[in-house]
Amino acid sequence: MLEKHIEIYWNSLAGIFNEYVQGEMACKKKQAWKMILRKYAGTAENTRILDVGTGPGFFAILLAEMDYSVTAIDKCDDMLTQARQNAASAGQAIHFLKADAHAAPFPAESFDLIVSRNVTWLLPNPLAVYQEWHRLLKPAGKVLVFDTNWFLRLSDPELKLQCDKYRQLAIKKGYKELITPEQQDESDDIARKLPLTYEKRPSWDEQAFCRSGFHNIIIQENINELIYDEIEQILYRPTPMFAICASK
Repeated sequence: MLEKHIEIYWNSLAGIFNEYVQGEMACKKKQAWKMILRKYAGTAENTRILDVGTGPGFFAILLAEMDYSVTAIDKCDDMLTQARQNAASAGQAIHFLKADAHAAPFPAESFDLIVSRNVTWLLPNPLAVYQEWHRLLKPAGKVLVFDTNWFLRLSDPELKLQCDKYRQLAIKKGYKELITPEQQDESDDIARKLPLTYEKRPSWDEQAFCRSGFHNIIIQENINELIYDEIEQILYRPTPMFAICASK
């Protein structure tokens, strides 16, 4: 079953991605992300935020430090273990819960903002998830997605050439792969079974949000310079990270 395969695979990477998050916490990326999140989350008191696919808890901790009320969900037990440990080390009280993005166990209109980073590409049914997020948001609530066309290269030969080119340039600058070739092959195999591997984003997301009842959709097509270091900007030049914010 695809969803079980995804869960097992990402559980196996929890330690690796926790190390990456620890690095983000210790450099200027942390403040850069806080500025971006504040821009969309606003400054209203008692703002309730749901972090979907929290992984080791990076967004959840940042948002809690900014005095928001944060609930964070993930499908992977090992990721949640890392997230709870990281939140405790940061002195932040966050409600962590194992849950699916498409069937979160919360009443309708529970949250003011839903956020996710590098999660939506991994959804077997992303449209259903966006519809679920619409249900979970309060009136005038917002959803904020950060993602990129991580695996479009599998169906776009020209993009693959560009990704290979800039990966080699990044390696020459000192980039080191986070995962092994075998883990990368497994990730590619999972991606080939997922719908967003074959869609150009964020244009797909804009249409999906409209179909799900959202409006006032704001898109930043490329935020690489805001959140990546020099080597990452080279590595991800062909696949820039986008930000998309949609209101209920």
